[in-house]
Amino acid sequence: MKMSLSCVIVDDEPLAQELIERFVGRLPYLTLAGKFDNAIQAMDGIERIRPDLVFLDINMPEMTGIEFLSVLTAGRPGIIITTAYPQYALEGFEYDVADYLIKPIAFDRFVKAVNKVRDKLHPRPEGPDLKATPKEGGAGDKPAGPAERELTNPEKFFMVKEDKKLVKVNLSEIVFVEGMKDYVKIHLPDHFLVTHITMTKISELLPPPWFIRINRSFIVQLSFIKLIEGNMIETSNGKKLPIGINYRDAVKEALQGWTI
Repeated sequence: MKMSLSCVIVDDEPLAQELIERFVGRLPYLTLAGKFDNAIQAMDGIERIRPDLVFLDINMPEMTGIEFLSVLTAGRPGIIITTAYPQYALEGFEYDVADYLIKPIAFDRFVKAVNKVRDKLHPRPEGPDLKATPKEGGAGDKPAGPAERELTNPEKFFMVKEDKKLVKVNLSEIVFVEGMKDYVKIHLPDHFLVTHITMTKISELLPPPWFIRINRSFIVQLSFIKLIEGNMIETSNGKKLPIGINYRDAVKEALQGWTI
């Protein structure tokens, strides 16, 4: 079962296309397979590409997004409507769309909508506990490779005290955590939060195998690792983090089952 999603954008506004494309580029599990300026072009393209997900505008020339949905064939991809017109929301959901994003689109709302589609296509295997680790094979068994295992982001959350506010943080949106003595900085895709807690304590809230500690100061979510070069990890938001000497074996072991 594949972990990533392919997607296409159907929107006649260049700036809207550019924003969604930029958001897609920030999620390591999304791949942009095509862009279309109108629904007529998209009909042929979607049939040819067979994407998992379509970001669909409503107000377009020749054929509206709603009209497009009415003629889209069976076995269609997940649909996320992107529009400046909230009055079409009810009509859109009658066509079983996954979500409805109102322009201008916020990145955190975009991530939540994409995760709805991903969780529907690739549901997380049921287990007794979120902290359950992948099943180990018997003697002589090889670790399961990417074709047999799928890393799906955890769905739980916790509340973070920042200043005089309580802020909800979804575990699935945490790129990495940075330790700063008695504080930690929680890095999300487009901002960060600082709260008074130790690395030891927060590490208990971040379940393996989704999160791995790469040195004394950093815990990274596997699905946000973009590349590893030497002893440096680059995350999907462009941050470069060092792998500590005492953590290299653990990092290597954590990535073993996801390497082809």
